[in-house]
Amino acid sequence: MVVERLRLLKKFYSYSELTRRTGIPETVLCRYVKGDVLPGDDTAKKLWDSLDKIEQLSQVIYEKIYVDPYGYVDTSNAVNDPLILMRASHHVMMKFAGKRITKILTPAVNGVPLATSIALLLEVPLVIAKRNKEMGVKDYIEESYPAGPYMVSLYVPKNAITSRDDVLIVDDIIRTGSTVQALVNIVKKVKANVAGVFALVSVGEEGVQNLKAEHPFPIEVVTTVQPFYQRSEIYI
Repeated sequence: MVVERLRLLKKFYSYSELTRRTGIPETVLCRYVKGDVLPGDDTAKKLWDSLDKIEQLSQVIYEKIYVDPYGYVDTSNAVNDPLILMRASHHVMMKFAGKRITKILTPAVNGVPLATSIALLLEVPLVIAKRNKEMGVKDYIEESYPAGPYMVSLYVPKNAITSRDDVLIVDDIIRTGSTVQALVNIVKKVKANVAGVFALVSVGEEGVQNLKAEHPFPIEVVTTVQPFYQRSEIYI
């Protein structure tokens, strides 16, 4: 985890700057980043604490996303960066440490890279809620919710989640919270447990606050952005 975090920071800082801030010689940091050698346990812990003072994931995500004047949020620069995906996955591991998670549930499509990275790190199956039924799958769990003047439906194969599962819901962005609520409803339909919710970005705070007021499970969002103004026809 420390090495992946160093590789991410190397995009923003020189080795000399990292040495100044961590106290680790440049040559040693270079060997860590290149994978020639791994830091020992004590060094890794000290490095992690030092890196906390240099890099906040929220700032990294904030600098990678783009919000246009109409309130549209583009997270592609964040969700397409493998180092950010790995760093976010480590963040999930730390925030949800001690919780039982047996499945990752995400809506198609932008949340899939992030959810895949988390599922790989936690070594649990990934379930994708899609807006269309696919050939070859007989039975689905379906949940519909309003999105502006339309109703949108999400479909999950019926046996993908069972009552024995503890599900972490993952998405790249939360705006109104409607998509997350639909995923929560899908989990509840099969009498499974929602272990928590994780998202990289929330647009405004209302959607997240409404979810927190409604549900007891932890809801973790890395960074919040405020659009220049909101238009009623924009929904996520």
